Amino acid sequence: MRNQIEKVWQRWELAQFELDALKKVSVEKTLNERIVADSNSISAENDRFFRTQMTQAGYQRLLAIASIDGLAAVSHLCRTLNATSKDHSIPSEFTRLFLQENYLAPLNRQYSTYFNKMLAALGMNTEPETYFDVVPWEVFALHNQAFLLTREKNYLLQYVGGLLYLEVAVPAAFTHYQVAAQRLKLPSVVINYWDLHTRLHTEDGYQMLDKVVLPVANQCPQQAWELVLGYDQQRAMSRRAVAAIASSVRAAERAERAIAKSSGAKN
Repeated sequence: MRNQIEKVWQRWELAQFELDALKKVSVEKTLNERIVADSNSISAENDRFFRTQMTQAGYQRLLAIASIDGLAAVSHLCRTLNATSKDHSIPSEFTRLFLQENYLAPLNRQYSTYFNKMLAALGMNTEPETYFDVVPWEVFALHNQAFLLTREKNYLLQYVGGLLYLEVAVPAAFTHYQVAAQRLKLPSVVINYWDLHTRLHTEDGYQMLDKVVLPVANQCPQQAWELVLGYDQQRAMSRRAVAAIASSVRAAERAERAIAKSSGAKN
């Protein structure tokens, strides 16, 4: 059943791209250009909204959606550690990224521990399943894509390309959330969570390009274009998810205003 669903789903996702054109690009040049262009992973409209307009009610909705990642402390990177490669530096780099994704230096505490404290500081439930109902399908689609690409080694290059995008875009997105937390005067644990993430991951995109992506491209020149496909697909799906998150945050803020208005009318 899973394979039947994925066959249709993936056909629809891949239809968004000109595969024949991607097969002809210069992988190194194209990915370098992508990294420069994607230093900010959020559209200008959502960027301004998160930084300057989002209320605390909206912020809590944002964290509720993010909890599917933040509380799990599970990385798809661990599924790539057995990737077949003659260059032992590549799985070693994956190991480094895996540890950095899940633990704070000096590797003595998981990110999920800090995310838990952040939710608690805002009076939110810290059980991961609590907020599944408010997570947009576009976010679940990202997780499904990661599991699909890491389940089969044939998809390794696509996954690596997508991971490169995340290493570039995520620090920029977290900066917006940090600025919003400062503006809203939220507890320091909230601000510090995004600050730690941002500082530790700022240079990961370029490091991964040099230490993982380009070596993989050199080893698999015929399939190297799949790195660009993975990057572009992750970017498109991530932007779709961010738009859905922003819409959900706005909906939560409207609901909060409606409750406040109703309460004021009764008083």
